[in-house]
Amino acid sequence: MELLKLDRPEACTIVERLNRFVVEVRVGGKLSLARITNTGRLRDYLVAGRVGYCLPNRGKTNYRLVAVEDLAGAALIDTDLQMKSFEAALRAGALRWAPCEIISRSPRVGSSRLDYLLRCRGTNKYVELKSAVLRDGDFAMYPDCPTLRGRRHISELIGLAEKGIKAMIVFVAALPGVRAFKPYREGDPEVSVLLGKAVELGVEVRAFSIHYDPDASVVVLDREELEVVI
Repeated sequence: MELLKLDRPEACTIVERLNRFVVEVRVGGKLSLARITNTGRLRDYLVAGRVGYCLPNRGKTNYRLVAVEDLAGAALIDTDLQMKSFEAALRAGALRWAPCEIISRSPRVGSSRLDYLLRCRGTNKYVELKSAVLRDGDFAMYPDCPTLRGRRHISELIGLAEKGIKAMIVFVAALPGVRAFKPYREGDPEVSVLLGKAVELGVEVRAFSIHYDPDASVVVLDREELEVVI
């Protein structure tokens, strides 16, 4: 199922990551800078010589790197597009485990802002999305590095569940050919512990898979629900 159509994507070649937010790329034979929205290490993707896909960008960089070749398609590394894909899937009713509508974005919970407050079959539910773009065979994984922000968000969801408030974390497995999700313990052992606690206390943990199809310039929903192995 097609979720998003990208406007004017250009193939590029990754040269090197310069810092947390900028990658040097080669577009049409010329070196340029591309912004990245994903602050993970992306060690399997930000590799010199890999083919990526960039969108025109306004600001300090000419481009935004949104996807990188993987298997027969591409991994969608851009977190903004991952969120838009989730929203498109919600609107289309493509996620049967999420018969929901968006009440608000970036609701404040404790010292954090989560991604969504949804209304699901008459019940409010706080939802946080996380980007799972690390592969282990058929598994997508998160996180690929220590994440204080990720720990804080999971802790906030646990706090909500302890008060009897509905809470859910959704892992966006944004790479082709995966069938399940699991936490990457080596990336951040504490996240794995917190996820286990979250499940015990009633936080809903879900995952679905998407990828970018460079031939059609679209983001595709692969599997509406992945097995979650905590």
